[in-house]
Amino acid sequence: MEPPAPKDLDRGQMTIAPNRTGADYRLVPFPEPLFEVDLEKDIRVAMRDGVGLYADIYRPSKAGEQLPTILIRTQYDKAPYRAPASETKSGLAYMFAGQGFAVVVQDIRGRFSSEGTFHPAESDADDGYDTVSWVASQPWSNGKVGGYGCSALGINQVMMSQRRPAALKALLPQGPGGALRWRKFSVLVSGVPEIGWAFQWFVHNTNKGSQPAPDVDLYEALKALPLADAADRVGSPCTDWRDWITHETGDPWWDKFPFFDENSRPDVPALFVNSWYDTDVGETAKLFNMFKEQSTSEKSRRNQFIIISPTAHCQSEQACTPHIVGERDVGDIRRDYWSIYLSWFNHWLRDEDTNGDFKMPHVQYYLMGANRWKSADSWPLPGTLFVPFYLASGGNANTRKGDGKLSTTMASGPADNYHHDPLDPVLSLENFEVPPAPGRRVELRSPGNAADQRQVDLRQDRLVYTSEPLRSGLEVTGPLKAVLYVSSSASDTDFVVQLSDVYPDGPVYNLRTGIARARYREGYNEPRLMMPGKIYLIEVDMQATGNWFRPGHRIRVQVSSSSFPHFARNLNTGGNNATETTTVVAKNTIYHDREHPSHILLPVVQ
Repeated sequence: MEPPAPKDLDRGQMTIAPNRTGADYRLVPFPEPLFEVDLEKDIRVAMRDGVGLYADIYRPSKAGEQLPTILIRTQYDKAPYRAPASETKSGLAYMFAGQGFAVVVQDIRGRFSSEGTFHPAESDADDGYDTVSWVASQPWSNGKVGGYGCSALGINQVMMSQRRPAALKALLPQGPGGALRWRKFSVLVSGVPEIGWAFQWFVHNTNKGSQPAPDVDLYEALKALPLADAADRVGSPCTDWRDWITHETGDPWWDKFPFFDENSRPDVPALFVNSWYDTDVGETAKLFNMFKEQSTSEKSRRNQFIIISPTAHCQSEQACTPHIVGERDVGDIRRDYWSIYLSWFNHWLRDEDTNGDFKMPHVQYYLMGANRWKSADSWPLPGTLFVPFYLASGGNANTRKGDGKLSTTMASGPADNYHHDPLDPVLSLENFEVPPAPGRRVELRSPGNAADQRQVDLRQDRLVYTSEPLRSGLEVTGPLKAVLYVSSSASDTDFVVQLSDVYPDGPVYNLRTGIARARYREGYNEPRLMMPGKIYLIEVDMQATGNWFRPGHRIRVQVSSSSFPHFARNLNTGGNNATETTTVVAKNTIYHDREHPSHILLPVVQ
């Protein structure tokens, strides 16, 4: 059984690049420029407090006196954008300007050429508002501004949307899930520091820009305790690492940051872009819905869109084919994003047709396994059934050689136990360029990759529950959540749940991994320690996925209490895991009987 054919898409806005030279597939190229481009460097833009932020301005020659503007606010240095347009991201400013837009690329506060002191996320909302207002006041501007950029640049757009500058007419935020209050710049996941990427980011990307990043073994720095000292151990220039890592997620200290939440009221059409293996894809989908529900105008509510590819972080536009995400081949995933993006900005930033809605499916996603693009009108997808798949065993689900089963039928059986030793954590293989080995330096990468889990599934502290081979295919697309009934010998511990696709020929590829810290089971503002041996209900947010489990494949759920260095370790003491050095070995138990039906909710698309 094959998945249903995808809905037809507007082929004028979404095209696949041709196969040019047999097996030599290439990126979808930038469009040919329509105009030559003039560049003004280092223009000072004064903020409301007098601090000057410096920007480069790209303007197309002979394109008219008043131009629509695309704004890119970056903490990663505006200078690389001066490179000529090519098939790489470095030529984006020239590409957009060559199509008739003014492009403003600005170093944010305290970074590279700009004045002030840099603190992640702290001033992005107000500085974004002031910059948009300045752009709209320039004689070369038509008074309409659109935002563009990925990761911190996407978060920046969401931040400034809350201030509703009058000239801001469209956003194109990619990978922006960290803008949400509970994600805190993507540093915390369910209250747990996501250090696999965050530590690298703080070490390499948060100093003034004049000091080189240290060339050190980051993995070894994260293994040592306390975690709060990790940046000091590698000789990193001064960063906010210690503050961000030591404050609990419900601490009022976070209130000074303009994160997006249920009280935010944007008023701007937005085209969100993310990918299944990005750390925040579920949060980006939540932002898409929040913009639809919380926008102040009907026009904004009607014009929210999202595109989800199967790449790692900020790689959608850079995909070749066949595309390999980590170790998994997901086929030909290319789309002509540049045509989509130009259509988007032309629609909202020029005078023509700005009152009409943008014509495109609201949700477009690549279904991994089926290896095809599909579309829908809403998220979760219409017709989705959230089907519980229950954990079961004879009390010996430890390792993939155990007796753990996964089924839609609830069954009773003895609980499964394992010991969580924080000094010997389960390794997140998707984090490593080189697997850990004695005497070998380990290179870390973003956790947004697929890695064969067979090796780590042999650990005694990892419970493995696997379905029977599927007789017919199953589309699982949408939000993911695990519901566990647990107990522990410790006063606090973590529970990690992973969803994987088991191939008939052996490989086991992770789809999503989620974590829950037991102390936050009743909310971030009311942390509560556990009573040893008492059974608790724990819900694990696993973000989202879009995967076709082919006939003959099996669905696997792995449960443990660590995934390092993807997530910071819980030391099991009940204290501050960032500042302590003492650890406790915890005996953790997963229950799966009629009174305690532990399960994962899979969004099955009909």
